[in-house]
Amino acid sequence: MFVKTFLRILSYLKPYWGRLVFVYAALILGLIFQLFVPDVLARAIDHGVNGHDGTYLWKAALLMVGLVLVQSVFMFIRSYGTNLLAEYVGNDMREDLYAKFQELPFQFYDRAQSGQLMARATEDINNIRAMMMFAIRAIVQAVGMVIIVAVILFQKDWRLALVALSSTPFLMWWSIHFGISIRPIFLRIQQQFGSMTSVLQENIAGGRVVRAFAQERAESERFEQELEELFARNQRAANRWAFNYPLTLALNGLSVAGVIWYGGYLVLDGQLSIGTLVAFQVYTTMLQEPIRWLGFVVQRVARANASGERIFEILDVKPAIRDLPEAKPVTSMRGVVQFNDVSFRYPGTKTNALDNVSFTAEPGQIVALVGPTGAGKSTVVNLIPRFYDATSGSITIDGTDVRNFTLESLREHIGIVMQESFLFSMRIRDNIAYGTPDASMERIEAAAKAARAHDFIMRMPEGYDTVIGERGVTLSGGQKQRLSIARALLIDPRILILDDSTASVDSETEHEIQEALRVLMLGRTSFVIAQRLSTVQDADQILVLEEGRITQHGTHDDLVQQEGFYRELYDLQLRDQDEASHPLDREPATSAGGE
Repeated sequence: MFVKTFLRILSYLKPYWGRLVFVYAALILGLIFQLFVPDVLARAIDHGVNGHDGTYLWKAALLMVGLVLVQSVFMFIRSYGTNLLAEYVGNDMREDLYAKFQELPFQFYDRAQSGQLMARATEDINNIRAMMMFAIRAIVQAVGMVIIVAVILFQKDWRLALVALSSTPFLMWWSIHFGISIRPIFLRIQQQFGSMTSVLQENIAGGRVVRAFAQERAESERFEQELEELFARNQRAANRWAFNYPLTLALNGLSVAGVIWYGGYLVLDGQLSIGTLVAFQVYTTMLQEPIRWLGFVVQRVARANASGERIFEILDVKPAIRDLPEAKPVTSMRGVVQFNDVSFRYPGTKTNALDNVSFTAEPGQIVALVGPTGAGKSTVVNLIPRFYDATSGSITIDGTDVRNFTLESLREHIGIVMQESFLFSMRIRDNIAYGTPDASMERIEAAAKAARAHDFIMRMPEGYDTVIGERGVTLSGGQKQRLSIARALLIDPRILILDDSTASVDSETEHEIQEALRVLMLGRTSFVIAQRLSTVQDADQILVLEEGRITQHGTHDDLVQQEGFYRELYDLQLRDQDEASHPLDREPATSAGGE
């Protein structure tokens, strides 16, 4: 699993293989020039110092300066190149992740925590970027250093080379073992970071509710608990790392001590020059440094690998709602919607949300959905644009199963005005034109006027160019709804879904919205979910749903004559109002002595 994830992360470098080769060629060349320095130093000592040759010392110094300058050029190329590659990889992974977020169906988001998803798009990708910037480069450098230095040392003196390299195999084994063992710790850290981010995101998004119920202290305690757990997990990782670094440092010290002791003995015995001993010492230090980095490098790789697992967990999700191989785009639509014995069950539940629902909606008709909470009204309208797919039965539009249309083209012909109107932190004109970004200003204004929104927009500081606050918090509920209606009107949909769009506004605002909706619904197949019967009494057909079944079906006049849920709701909401508006005609009193 570790290797598979690591290789999959590296696969993101494939489009940049040319840059990759160039960067790592610069790394190897820079390493080669670096490894010339100890040999120049040895010759300077043996021939310049011991030989009392000042000219040789001067030439050696100039040569070392030249080597360092060339090495610096290659170091710049290496550093700039690896940073750029890391940014490319991070950018590509974020694009893939965002595209996946757009592709995933509603049922995925029903279970997912937004904080966990945000952590994958931020912290997890940053961990992979950090690995790309430093860890891979350090691994290549360490391996290259070990191979080249080992060859050089054995050429100079095989006995001293064995002493210098004696701790290297154990150092490499320990670094790899350490990285593998610490990987689960970093995976738990990333998971906890996601949990902490979820709590933070909820507190920010629900800040008004928190303050309204004076729960600041309770929410602070909840956040602190998640933060303390994150701190504890990071501390456990830090403890492991704190043990690793001194161990590698001690092993490196043993190798250096061995070189000084045995190399010094060889110098005293005349078998080795002082310059060669100094070179051995420098080479050993140069060799051990990148190997000691391996502990940090493997830690970085382990952290990135844990992050990669979390990212690929999302990327590997197979969307339940997707285009079928034979799906075709919608070219034109009349808007005949038919449910044929449709049943639906939400994943993870034991009972059907809909049970054998059948009805037909004709073009230009208004179909109202009425029923108690949890009866399945929203489920019905969510199946039409394929936010979910029916468990059994079929849903057709103009006689074609909705699953035989491409998702994008299907949803382009369906307008939706939700109970909670979501608006973006952008200009009003951009919010209205969200579904049709190429719409002209004339069309945007026409849609706003039809939605009864133009007048209040013109009273805003910059009219249609006014930037509204996040989620539209600077607007009233009625204003947000009318902007949503304008947005739906602009795409000119053949099918319209109104999900309880007047439930949270006052009577005056409801009247204004109803006027806008009459314009919006004209000539379209409209589905209206409502709790207020005043919204639906003019509907062409009313479906009463209870426990996922259609229990009543007819017009307002039909249903008020029948015993059942609709009449009970009518008695609660409208009977007194209707009787007051239409008093019964009374027989005029006849006078005594009349005919």
